[in-house]
Amino acid sequence: MRRLLPLLLMFALPALALSADELFDRVAQVLDQGAWEARLQGRIVTPNGDAQEADLIVKTLPAEQIVRIEFQKPDALADNYVVITPEKVYNYLFLTNQVVVYPRAKARIEGLGFDLSRMGDLRKLGEQGEVVWGAPESVTFQKRKAWHLVGRSSDPDGAGFARVEVWIDREEERPLRIAFSGAEGQVFSDLVWTTFQRARFAKGELVIFPPDAEWIEKR
Repeated sequence: MRRLLPLLLMFALPALALSADELFDRVAQVLDQGAWEARLQGRIVTPNGDAQEADLIVKTLPAEQIVRIEFQKPDALADNYVVITPEKVYNYLFLTNQVVVYPRAKARIEGLGFDLSRMGDLRKLGEQGEVVWGAPESVTFQKRKAWHLVGRSSDPDGAGFARVEVWIDREEERPLRIAFSGAEGQVFSDLVWTTFQRARFAKGELVIFPPDAEWIEKR
């Protein structure tokens, strides 16, 4: 029996292994259960390459595939917000009272040196071959049991980043931190999910803009 036990454990261990795809599927199932709101804090880069303190409120309506990102910091983006839909990305600029619209495929968030809309495409990035994910590693993040994944871009120039790291809560199976960086190690975005809660949103509450705003369509 003593000899048999190590053999049983050896064959059982592979069954415990979890792939990146399986983990992202679990996270998607959790996040897609209903509308939610999260606060993300950390650092992001501006178009001139400066890293600045970031404080964002993210509101999501999974059934409609709609995400709204409201900026608290950096100061230059305070009161700006972005609405991401399956077809388009809408940038509302508070100081100029303008809505700048991009096709989803050419998404850009005004005032940033990195496209934050890619945060919601982690599973899709792997499916489309843009990112090659390593196996999840069991770690501790802020005293919580977590999974840590590292992905490397197959085309850093085209993707706009070379490396992406994700920390996922092992119990709640939701993101805890997401960081994007360049080939030289420069950080483009490093955001920690400081709060997460279920919410009730209607589409009209997320896709809404000042009636007197000027609209600018990009192609």
